[in-house]
Amino acid sequence: MSAEYFKNFPEISYKLDDGKVVNVKDFFRKSKIEQEAVNALVEYSKYEIQDGERPDIVAAKLYGQQHLHWTFLLVNDIENYYDWHKDNRTFERYIDKKFPGQLAIGTQSTDILTSSSKFLLGEKVTSVSSEGRIIEVSPLEKRICIEGGNFVANELITGSVSGKSFTPTSIIEQRDGIKYYKNSDGLKRNTELSGFTSVTFYEDEFELNEEKRIIKFIKPELIRGVVEKFNEVMSG
Repeated sequence: MSAEYFKNFPEISYKLDDGKVVNVKDFFRKSKIEQEAVNALVEYSKYEIQDGERPDIVAAKLYGQQHLHWTFLLVNDIENYYDWHKDNRTFERYIDKKFPGQLAIGTQSTDILTSSSKFLLGEKVTSVSSEGRIIEVSPLEKRICIEGGNFVANELITGSVSGKSFTPTSIIEQRDGIKYYKNSDGLKRNTELSGFTSVTFYEDEFELNEEKRIIKFIKPELIRGVVEKFNEVMSG
């Protein structure tokens, strides 16, 4: 692979587990690869990523050349290094950032929304012991999501703008809220039904992350030919 060819590719910043930030080439921002052209000469094997193995580490292990980490993104149709499998510590930080709130859950949808009143996205809500701001309004699930504060069950919550109020029967972390229900055939639905099991936001994200643990990789004896084909496609 020609270093000269790739030197003008744009870069993106990638934060490592130790907090260090490195710049890596963003191949996919420059052009969409013709996948068929590469697949025509590729045989794949499978690799299970171990916790803490970044793309460059896996490339060094499989090919003896860490700069070939970009090939994993190519053959697995990954467009961003942040979509790489997250180790346990990185995954927990990701969950904390994506699901920062608490879910205040009522007994019926009218606790959240009626024809004459409703909680408003972004409004401040208060209770006797806490205050925060609404980041999600979900009448179907009979809940609002609040960021900030430390709310407790059975305390009246009131919106500062809407004036809407209700007394939640339970308060849980957003990450532990139900995202959907799934049966043994993998069918999903938004409401509870016999034969369907609840899946939380955390469980859904965990499953998606685990699916990324197994990646395809180009057999080492073919890697040089694939890189040459990549150069040809990108130059065309």
